[in-house]
Amino acid sequence: MQQIRVGVFFGGQSPEHEVSVISGLQAAAALVEESYPVTPVYVSKGGRFYAGQHLMDIGNYEDLNEVVGNAQEISVSPGPGRSLKLTSLDSGIFSRSQEWTVDVAFLVFHGGSGENGALQGLCESMGVPFTGSGVLASSVGMDKIRSKILCREAGIDVVDWVSVSQTSWSGNEEREMDNIEAKIGFPAIVKPVHLGSSIGISKVENREQLDAAVEEAFRYDAIVLVESCIANLREINCSVLGDADFNQVSVLEEPVGSGGLLSFSDKYMREDADSKTGSGGAKRTSGSEGMASLDRIIPAPVSDQVAEQISSMARTIFSTLDGCGVCRIDFLMNDETGEIFFNEINTIPGSLSFYLWEPTGLAFSDLVSRLIELAVDRFENRIRRVRTYDVNLLAQRSTKGLKGSKS
Repeated sequence: MQQIRVGVFFGGQSPEHEVSVISGLQAAAALVEESYPVTPVYVSKGGRFYAGQHLMDIGNYEDLNEVVGNAQEISVSPGPGRSLKLTSLDSGIFSRSQEWTVDVAFLVFHGGSGENGALQGLCESMGVPFTGSGVLASSVGMDKIRSKILCREAGIDVVDWVSVSQTSWSGNEEREMDNIEAKIGFPAIVKPVHLGSSIGISKVENREQLDAAVEEAFRYDAIVLVESCIANLREINCSVLGDADFNQVSVLEEPVGSGGLLSFSDKYMREDADSKTGSGGAKRTSGSEGMASLDRIIPAPVSDQVAEQISSMARTIFSTLDGCGVCRIDFLMNDETGEIFFNEINTIPGSLSFYLWEPTGLAFSDLVSRLIELAVDRFENRIRRVRTYDVNLLAQRSTKGLKGSKS
């Protein structure tokens, strides 16, 4: 069988752009280790697509303008069979355009149109398999409000929340804060609805802080979520791998932040070499390791009963949202009462959550191979269905029939 050619897509128009670059290059390196022919596809902050082997070296991304200047800007179109054709643009009069063909689009975007279903829809319309969740799960997973509503309907506990739009907030700040204070109270957590990596998130203790936090969150999103703050908070996360029907849950982790609320720096900008390990041997690494740089305890120090409860909730959430591929699901736990709440799902998690699978014996290279298998299986299942109806309504006889039915 011909080796599957993989295009690894990363970057994108998102505040999480650099995080996506790290995760994308991690995935590309693992795919190369598995001997897949890899074409890196970098999507700039301006939304333009580029290819070129120098994109595989993370050291080149210190100057993003230079990265773009040395790469080939490309267009994306359907290729032969079930593939994508990548064609270089503006090659000049005396040079030939360069082409790459990929059989699977390996999507490693965080936030923006790369994770919210837009790129997934493009891949579907162009007829190429792609990794991760489909359009529905991707779009719902990026919407913290809709995902909470669906999970609550499925019997999963979520914390109380109030949402506010920039339109309703502008000019009515005092009224909106009255509503938030009456329904949620203080302390509270303020966050953008469609963003991750702890960007724009604040913990507030009073109205003055609430006002500033909402304004800050509006820098990133037109809708802001204000949630009740869980007492005796512990954050417990896990990863799910598979599809809505057949999936498995990783070991659990407990991230360790500075002051109970994980920041962007906590997650991605650790520079010291000290280690903090649980019985799973997790360690702290440099920021170039992406989500793997976060202090974490693996496995999370919880009872077997709590671990099973969280794993069961994770499977329910993954299936309810029609997930596919690998995701990370974050939970909030009141350590005194034992209450567990769904926080959010990341349909393309940082570093693809490989650090949660390695303790189970699944190496990163095996994880990326599994994601490609899932992408191909889902694609083949979809194309087996009837997608066109063999009647030409524009033929003369059919057109007359349509006119007759109208009359």
